[in-house]
Amino acid sequence: MTATDGRWRSVAAPGTDPDLLAAVVRRLRDVGPATLAREARDHAASAGGDPPATVLRRVVPPVLPTGERDDEVAGTWAGLGVRVALVGDPGFPARLAVGWPGTGGPPLLAVRGSLAPHDGPAVAIVGARRATSYGTGVAAWLAESAAAAGAVVVSGGAVGIDAAAHGAAADHGTVVVLGCGHDVAYPRPHTVAGGLFERVLAGGGALVSEHLPGAAPVAGHVRARNRIVAGLADVVVVVEGGPRSGALVTAGYAADAGVPVLAVPGDVRRPGSAAPHLLLREGAEPCTSPDDLLAALSLAAPVGPDGAAPAVSTTLPPAVHRVLAGAWPRPLRLDALAEQAEVPAARLLALVTRARVAGEVAEGADGIRLTRAPR
Repeated sequence: MTATDGRWRSVAAPGTDPDLLAAVVRRLRDVGPATLAREARDHAASAGGDPPATVLRRVVPPVLPTGERDDEVAGTWAGLGVRVALVGDPGFPARLAVGWPGTGGPPLLAVRGSLAPHDGPAVAIVGARRATSYGTGVAAWLAESAAAAGAVVVSGGAVGIDAAAHGAAADHGTVVVLGCGHDVAYPRPHTVAGGLFERVLAGGGALVSEHLPGAAPVAGHVRARNRIVAGLADVVVVVEGGPRSGALVTAGYAADAGVPVLAVPGDVRRPGSAAPHLLLREGAEPCTSPDDLLAALSLAAPVGPDGAAPAVSTTLPPAVHRVLAGAWPRPLRLDALAEQAEVPAARLLALVTRARVAGEVAEGADGIRLTRAPR
């Protein structure tokens, strides 16, 4: 079989056979991922020990020539700069390929950006979309500390906890696992010019998806991506989430794979504390600071040349920064901050606006907080 359209060769990742990729895409379009997964599991059970590439070749019918709709898939990926690797190929994460197809992982991964092999640890930081300022503050605190220590931060790209984790690690190469096709603008605030996904790519990170172009972010797709989030991680941290949170799904996949799960304790009266508190009751280790996470990852916190933690610059007056640092990671209302810092409210509003534009503070319905952990 020979791929008839050069676009397949342009989207195939290094080490991936473009002809087999075209055939896998055709099969996915024709029968869907569930049927392909069942066929792969049936073959693996009967053959025993075949590597992933052999399994795919045995269960995917050759395609010659490729159809117009297939070539549209390749053209869409090519236009976005996406490269696609098949399970078992050099460009496919080794963590996800282990035990395939029995683990239920994806047969392909479409990558936009850089998903270079990483020998160091990776952490998944997950939680609620409707997160509190406390939750997003803790997520950013943990993500920034882990990324600075050399870990890759992985999450699902949703608003709330996911976005806070990706944003704090954006300069270090964070990995976003999408629950839709690369050409689908979801979540919309993250896909606009200058949005989170653009920052992730600019920082050397990656957007990855198991889906073909056009796949919508339906509930099944969004929840299924949690198995990839867990599969890419050495440790999973659940920050906030309700009793039916997708974060619990991620934690379940992690537990099944023997990946440690940490949970951040929260306010016992808030609905968003239900998921982490449930995990704590079931035996998850508490994560109360970056030290807990770094210990789970077997990493040490970075230090400056004098042995102290690296200094963080600030645009805020010392008194204002000191009050916000003392409240961290909980927010303060503007009037409370003005009173405690002894700064007139009108002047403080201008200072906070400037700091928000600089990315130093975040402002929500429940107040203002530093976006980075104070040192």
